[in-house]
Amino acid sequence: MINVNEVLHRMIAEFQRIEQVTAIAMVGSKFCNYQNDLSDISINVYYTAPISKEMRSEILTKFSNDIELSGTDIVETDRFQLRDFCIEMTICYFCFEDIENKLIQLMKDAVINQKDSTKVAYFIHYSNIIFDRHEKLNQLKQNYTASYPDELRRNIIQLNYPKLKKESKCYYHQFERALSRRNFPHLISLLNNYLISYIDSIFALNKQFNPVEKRVLQVMDETCRIVPKMLKENIELLFVYASRCDKQLLQVLSIMMNQLDHLLKKEELV
Repeated sequence: MINVNEVLHRMIAEFQRIEQVTAIAMVGSKFCNYQNDLSDISINVYYTAPISKEMRSEILTKFSNDIELSGTDIVETDRFQLRDFCIEMTICYFCFEDIENKLIQLMKDAVINQKDSTKVAYFIHYSNIIFDRHEKLNQLKQNYTASYPDELRRNIIQLNYPKLKKESKCYYHQFERALSRRNFPHLISLLNNYLISYIDSIFALNKQFNPVEKRVLQVMDETCRIVPKMLKENIELLFVYASRCDKQLLQVLSIMMNQLDHLLKKEELV
């Protein structure tokens, strides 16, 4: 009986035959082989020229009866379930040149944005390369993600730290206003943005790449040595107090910020 590994090998072989496909990689730090975490498999396909939806559909219909092709997202993404297996799969398609330029901008020039942080470096660094036509993806991995630049670390802290401080007119005072108005939707939005900045700072403190969207707390546990005490418990408390519009949320914010402030000063980052 055919197993999942064989199906994946056949699918990848189909994409390898496409001339403009330059590399294929399994995504994430957990993927050392195909047999890990089969409930959700992600593959990145890197190309030199776009792959048409028709060509993608022709390949994927050989392996699935339930396919959702995307042609409008910022990143083209196909989602489907493998035939005969209860396994969800995602294939994302990236222009190789775009990824290379983003890595240069991030890792060489230390230019960042709040939305993506170091996500592109994370996924390249932890990619399990399955196919690399001219060894270009492996070269990117070695050239740009083997180390974490000090300038990048400082820039990420400088971007996030001022917004987190109690004296700032950003998050803390916005939380005060939202709590006094019992504006629950705004509280949850604020909390999400606050934690993005806070957690991004922790990754930078530890010189570790931030996945941003996927398994952030789990990845932080696995990769970050310097972490504020009882961080998960405090994050849970933030959501509990936010759900009640309870002003004890401000006390938890202060505790978390004092802890982060202490760690950053110890590393002479602020």
